[in-house]
Amino acid sequence: MMVDIHCHILPNLDDGSESVDISKEMALIAVEDGIKSIVATPHYIEYEHEVSKKAILKSCQELNQLLIQNGINLKILPGCEAFISPTLVESYKKGEIMSINDMGKYILIELPVTNYPEYVEDVIFDFKVIGVIPIIAHIERYSYVRGDFEVIYRLINKGALMQVNSTSIIGLFGDKLKNKAIELVKHNMVHFIASDAHTTRGRSPRIARAFEILKKERIKDTYIDYLIANSQKIIYGEDIKIIDPIVKKVSWFYKIRRRF
Repeated sequence: MMVDIHCHILPNLDDGSESVDISKEMALIAVEDGIKSIVATPHYIEYEHEVSKKAILKSCQELNQLLIQNGINLKILPGCEAFISPTLVESYKKGEIMSINDMGKYILIELPVTNYPEYVEDVIFDFKVIGVIPIIAHIERYSYVRGDFEVIYRLINKGALMQVNSTSIIGLFGDKLKNKAIELVKHNMVHFIASDAHTTRGRSPRIARAFEILKKERIKDTYIDYLIANSQKIIYGEDIKIIDPIVKKVSWFYKIRRRF
């Protein structure tokens, strides 16, 4: 059973689904792919796009009702993709931000694409103090994740978990991003594969093909099973085993170039 923990399937809440009909079609695509549950993760950006927990729960309920009425065997669970900020934990403690399936155990967090905020590790620590485990969304997309993956190695050791997009693995955004995503998996730096779907077209809710590609890249079946099981566990607030990340070795040329 596959669970998609990152999907913008709720209609008219962010830059994802633009209508109930699109959400329905996305659900059909997910079911055909073998997905049984989807965590709906509309964007949450403090002071800019603050989707309330009430709005998310209401939209999930309405979409689930529609799926039942149409005989579509898919469960939509509440969540969000919260953009990191220095005050994110305080907003969460006030009850303003949705955790995954509203369980209070895991939260999906997005980082800036180009600039690494100096407060990231503080936010991770503060979440951990209150018993919440941050999951960093689509880690392969950040430009500062490169070379020896030092940033990711450090964040995992601080207590964060990592999610990679299935669309990156299948090469939708080019070979460079595809290779980076696969390398991250090979170095045990990925804990979840999710679709980050926004539409019924290229960025649709499909995950199965990504796992097929990982198998062709000689990723062990046990690790693929681990990735699938992790997504199943967190929607129930269960603990997952953390596999030690492998330190990536880089050439002396890269080390010298990074200094300049």
